[in-house]
Amino acid sequence: MDRTTASVQARLAATQSFGGLINAMRGMAAARTERARTRIAGANAYSRTVAAAISQALALLPAGDAAASTRTSDGSGAVLWLVFGAEQGFNGGYTERVLDALPSGVPAPRIVLLGEQAKRIAHARRLRIEAHAPLVAHADAVIPASERLRRLLLDTLAERPAASVELLFGELGSGNHFELRRQRLLPLDLATLRATPAQAPRVYQPPAELLSLLAGEYVTARLARAILHSHAVENLARLSAMAAAHKNVAKMGEALQAELRQRRQEAITAEVVELAAGLRSLRKRSETTPKI
Repeated sequence: MDRTTASVQARLAATQSFGGLINAMRGMAAARTERARTRIAGANAYSRTVAAAISQALALLPAGDAAASTRTSDGSGAVLWLVFGAEQGFNGGYTERVLDALPSGVPAPRIVLLGEQAKRIAHARRLRIEAHAPLVAHADAVIPASERLRRLLLDTLAERPAASVELLFGELGSGNHFELRRQRLLPLDLATLRATPAQAPRVYQPPAELLSLLAGEYVTARLARAILHSHAVENLARLSAMAAAHKNVAKMGEALQAELRQRRQEAITAEVVELAAGLRSLRKRSETTPKI
């Protein structure tokens, strides 16, 4: 075996090994996407439950008192963006798409950035970030992550108030589709939440205090939903990227297999030609050798 054939065999073995790694990443991304998809239904139901409780609590207060109970800033300053990027790489440029969706112009947007890979890409783009937090590696960690994010958001607003807080994240759709969403988080849309309950709820604490607690719980539920969607979309994007990579690796493997077969055929042909030349040489020597 010559060095060239050995090199092709080594490249083929490396390609096959890389293909196995890609398949493992595809399986992991698919499993994480489906796990997050099942958790999203629960997050939606919880958000609706808290929203219904807020609507009942609002009925106990005048409109002005309700607005004061749920205010998180003094209304001054620019919009604060909570940007949900990617936690890990190999996602086919998903984080770049999220960052491209930020509003452009002067002044630069205020950003709280989520995701470790998103942080690296934002630094490469020289984006100014007010705060950063990691996202989740699996859907089961979403509850503590949403509580940490709410505390980070409140600390950021306490240091520098904002007129509003906007969410920018990837939202999982039906099948294997997703789209980027911009949603208002704060201030709460009390006009939408306010409703007249069929029966006044029984409460054991001041309505204003109850509404403030429910508002905090509602924000946490909305953040949990955004984290879950972002986690699912990140893995869906990774699944798509790994599918494309698998196709390319398969083509490379087929090309290397064909090259290896060709080189083996060339080696066999060379051996046959050499053997035939040797036989002809032996035949000529036997013909020219005098008989005794």
